[in-house]
Amino acid sequence: MELVSQFTEDAIAKEDRICGRPACGSIILKGAPYHYIATIVPSQPGRFVCRACYLRYAQKLSTSVRPSSVRPSSAQSLPDPNVIRQSVNAAQRRSTINPPRVVPFLSQPSSNAMHMGRLPGPDIAVPLSWQQPPVSSSQNRVPGPTGYSAHHAQYSLERERWAKLAYAPPPAETITLEITAVYEGNSRKKSGRGINFGNICEGKKDIDARLDAPSLIAIAFDTILPKILTFGRGFPWRTHEFVVRDAAWVDLSGHLSAIPYFLAQCLVQSRRAPKTTTFKTKKFSLMVVVPAAQWSEYEEWLERTEEEETLHEQLQRHRSIHTDIEDQDPHAVGTDLDDYEDPDPFAAQLEEDDDPFGNDMEPPYSLSTATRTSAKRAHVRGESDSTSSTVSPPRKKLAHVFRLPDRDDLKEALKNGGSVDAARAPKVYDLRNEDIQFHQIPVRPLADILKTPQHRSFELDISNSSIGQLTIDVPLRSMIGIGAFKTAHPGWLTLSPLSSSGLGSRTQQDVIVKRPFYRPSSHTGAAAGSNTLKIARYALADELQKLLNESNVLYWAKSLLNFTYEYIDHCIDAASSPPSFQIPRVRFMDAGIALAFSHHSSNTQGTSNQAPTADVKAGTFSAVYLLEEPVTFDSPGNRSFTKFIHNKDCELSLDDDEYGYDLAVFLAFTQHIQYAKTDGLAFVSDYQGSTELLTDPQILTHRSVGDGNDLFGDGNIASMVDDFETKHVCNYYCKWPGFGLEVYA
Repeated sequence: MELVSQFTEDAIAKEDRICGRPACGSIILKGAPYHYIATIVPSQPGRFVCRACYLRYAQKLSTSVRPSSVRPSSAQSLPDPNVIRQSVNAAQRRSTINPPRVVPFLSQPSSNAMHMGRLPGPDIAVPLSWQQPPVSSSQNRVPGPTGYSAHHAQYSLERERWAKLAYAPPPAETITLEITAVYEGNSRKKSGRGINFGNICEGKKDIDARLDAPSLIAIAFDTILPKILTFGRGFPWRTHEFVVRDAAWVDLSGHLSAIPYFLAQCLVQSRRAPKTTTFKTKKFSLMVVVPAAQWSEYEEWLERTEEEETLHEQLQRHRSIHTDIEDQDPHAVGTDLDDYEDPDPFAAQLEEDDDPFGNDMEPPYSLSTATRTSAKRAHVRGESDSTSSTVSPPRKKLAHVFRLPDRDDLKEALKNGGSVDAARAPKVYDLRNEDIQFHQIPVRPLADILKTPQHRSFELDISNSSIGQLTIDVPLRSMIGIGAFKTAHPGWLTLSPLSSSGLGSRTQQDVIVKRPFYRPSSHTGAAAGSNTLKIARYALADELQKLLNESNVLYWAKSLLNFTYEYIDHCIDAASSPPSFQIPRVRFMDAGIALAFSHHSSNTQGTSNQAPTADVKAGTFSAVYLLEEPVTFDSPGNRSFTKFIHNKDCELSLDDDEYGYDLAVFLAFTQHIQYAKTDGLAFVSDYQGSTELLTDPQILTHRSVGDGNDLFGDGNIASMVDDFETKHVCNYYCKWPGFGLEVYA
């Protein structure tokens, strides 16, 4: 071992450390002296040891110690240049982390050094040819022992930083972030609450999935804030008011630290072992949200700035005109020009009588509003449903008036509230709780369905399913309705974790629980003389098949309607002028298949359509439900369920004076687009629901598509496709030239 002093480390410990000698391992307290022991092999790192171990190494015969107690004479103080050259070359090799060797000479601090406030330390002896004049050498030195520079002071931090980077393993579970800048306001997008501005959007890959909310907030701010400041062109943003929200508009600042934020959404059930979860990388969206009030201030500031710039340009133009006139004829302007003083181009307002430009020139303040550029961007106004976000002035706080309760009112309240009537209590015994596995029906683009074979039909995929709980209000008195094939009951759905959109996006979400049924043959003969309705359930396999068929019809209907709106938007954007009519926006309801688990084993007898014995074991599927979003209505006065177009007729099911007729006309137009753009192969029919939400559609296909197979259920009537061109009545949507549709007779 060679015992030297590490010239880039302090001789006093800045924090508690452990002695680097394995046999010792004692703790070096903060402020206690510690020493660096370098090995004779340059490729091996040295050790930080305590004072006792340092003395032990100094007493060993194999340790070489360079003299430092007495300063040698000037003739002997210079080291050998060959030794210095070899030490520098060894330090520059890739295999070593040790700095060049130095020769320390410990000496007593002089009175001048103590007077200047320097700390005692080793003086590094260097050749005379290396020495610089005192003025230039002192510029790069830091306070401390002689021989230290600014680079030496940063060595310890740099070594620790690179050591952490070299030995830190990369995260095994990563996600991708899409970070955008938005401001508060309404949006045309579904569930949109923020409006993008400045096309500010950045992607981040390989983000640790175990990061908590504060870490994600820091990443979002570090990525987006510089771009917002650049976009603002000098506007004084109050960045401390900005918040970071996810795609569900949840404020990340309200979540606890040290808890992974997105990790739970990346854990999915394993295909091989359903009871275990595996990590699946996903892409998540974060938004840096500017408050509505601050965005309004920015728009007003931007409008003032542009008006001031316009005024300044007009003033400069006017000055150039006067200069040209004066150069041509100095007497043409008159004596008023000599007394003319330039007005402040950024003044807020000028008096009408104070005309600094003379009577023959129009002042810039008389510019018409048509020529003045507004700072309110057209695309910003187009994306927002509201014209502006205004903040109400603070109201005067009213004094609280204390009032004593009326004796008669209090007596009546105590009389009625002093006892509980069990008859008025909720019918908790009528509720059925089911543990379910939920498969949501997605909205998939038609191009994706055509390109990917596994997306041609809706199938149950356990990797895309969610676990949750379903509560059903079972009694007949609570039934919403009963159709020819299904019953409908109210229910409440809770998924864990919550879905990002659609059903299961919030706890205890209202749903419609549908289940197929059939009427027993014994009930057919007695149906005329009895008012009791008797129904029976199918076997589990038949029940699943029927609901999968209906879900597949809805899956294709969503895709065809989405394709129709994409075509409409494309034609309107490509047209030279927009149409005179508005395009209604409707959609099919969110829905999905729920497979219920059984809590206990049972053995029930089946019917003619069931297996002779249906053995249900605990933990296996015992029932299948179709969950649908409740139909919403545009106004409380119009809550009637409407059939717009029947699957057995191309004509509208409503008269022109009935509610929903205008939407029925538009839905007939969507059939025209689907029929024409699929080359007469398929279109959606049996439109029904409300003017906002549609349900229970039917897909009609040409008879050449099926090749004798039963496609899309019994409601698929091929003759309606054959006769569409003769029975469809084109309306003003179909006849608009921008859509390029053939008008059928």
